[in-house]
Amino acid sequence: MSAAPSLARFLHWAQVRPDAAAISDESGELTYAALVSAVRSRAAELAADGVRAGTRVAVECGYGTDYVVALLATWLLDAVAVPLDPAAPAERRRHQVRKAGCAAAVPFADTDGAVRSAVAEVTSGRTDVDRPDAGEPAAYILFTSGSTGLPKGVEIEHTGLLTMLDHFSGAMGLGPGDRMLAHSSVVFDMSVPEMLVPLTSGGTIVVAPSRCARNPEFFAKWLRTQEPCAAYATPSQLRLLLPFLAGERVFTHLVSAGEALPATLAEELEGVVGTLWNGYGPTETTVCGLCTEVRPPYRDPMPIGVPITGLRAQVLDDSRQPVPEGEVGELCLYGVGVARGYVGEPGLTARSFTTGPDGSRAYLTGDMVRVGADGQYVFHGRIDDQVKIRGHRVELGEIESVAERVPGVSQAIALLTEVLRGRGELYLAVVCRGEDGVPVDPGAVEAALRERLRHDLPVHMRPGRLLFFDELPHNASGKTDRGGVRRIVEERLRHP
Repeated sequence: MSAAPSLARFLHWAQVRPDAAAISDESGELTYAALVSAVRSRAAELAADGVRAGTRVAVECGYGTDYVVALLATWLLDAVAVPLDPAAPAERRRHQVRKAGCAAAVPFADTDGAVRSAVAEVTSGRTDVDRPDAGEPAAYILFTSGSTGLPKGVEIEHTGLLTMLDHFSGAMGLGPGDRMLAHSSVVFDMSVPEMLVPLTSGGTIVVAPSRCARNPEFFAKWLRTQEPCAAYATPSQLRLLLPFLAGERVFTHLVSAGEALPATLAEELEGVVGTLWNGYGPTETTVCGLCTEVRPPYRDPMPIGVPITGLRAQVLDDSRQPVPEGEVGELCLYGVGVARGYVGEPGLTARSFTTGPDGSRAYLTGDMVRVGADGQYVFHGRIDDQVKIRGHRVELGEIESVAERVPGVSQAIALLTEVLRGRGELYLAVVCRGEDGVPVDPGAVEAALRERLRHDLPVHMRPGRLLFFDELPHNASGKTDRGGVRRIVEERLRHP
């Protein structure tokens, strides 16, 4: 098999600029030549561990040099990377390894052994796993929240990946020597362009110290010393940073993505950003499906752009037919960049993936949009219960499913509201009853519920507060009235 396209591009720049800086983090700086050497060394270790073309490799580490080396090493062997968050609950990581069929893991220290034990299950045949196709190996499998209570793995292809990387390096005019900020967790797909746009265009990855994630004041000071040419960030992250940037320009190009960009925030960013871009895209369309440069005057709702290189779009009605011009419908994206589907989940794949009008693979996003007179797409909400929390896509149903497995919890409804602090925060409305339908004292349930949420869900999916009710509102058809639940939750929060 030929080298993965993104890897081949990186190796090209390593030949052209061997002494140029490829990546800089807290541990120091690696030139392109030194990074190639580290990648080959890691690939030799993986090959000795049995990794071959198509092998799915669990990569359990944070962002930065270690992850970049591991990712490129898997591609050097035509293997598939499966990024995992070492801070996620152990059973969640074990599920991801089993679901993806990881037959190897990158041997990083300071982990709890959960991933290694799950890999041993896979290789011994003690668990049913998805077997890779015999064709071209995927680039990576990234797990996202699933409404069934378990995360689902999105399988991304190499061709769409490099097409997306080239689109952004071209749009922002990035090339040799340009520096891009990397600060996102490897299980958040924004990390993909952060670490690969520079390496495929001859630039340098500038990795933020881990302290930056917890200390926006320190992050702002550090940014002033680094002067990154380009960066990606969520609106939530930008709101935290802005007070400490004091209007000083720190980004030449900034892509806001992962959440809706409000017009007020765009205005506040004018002093610290040269060119502001608004990006939109689910993991299933290789990080970003639409993007646009935004300029004043800013008005809500802000446009989310037009399809990037390789992708095309349709706006569909309930019958999957195109809506009349200017009307709201579900966004369907098709073409290069659409994922293969959900690994090991043919039913889920069939529900969300279809065929575009040109015969290419298509993805039904679940997002409602409208196309304006200027050709720009505008977001008009979701058709389901999916939300974004600090840029991470979260299925509220997954949280509810975990909660309702706790004895004594008869119903749980998760919701995101800004009613208290002006930013989205996660809450869980809970009704406690026994199997016989008799009410149960919430005090007897709360500790076990909190422990189950902590054990099964990553930090960004854990509700900040649990609110207990005798019953929750229902509509005329007997279904839970989520709007009614929101009203009583917000009333409780305002008047505890």
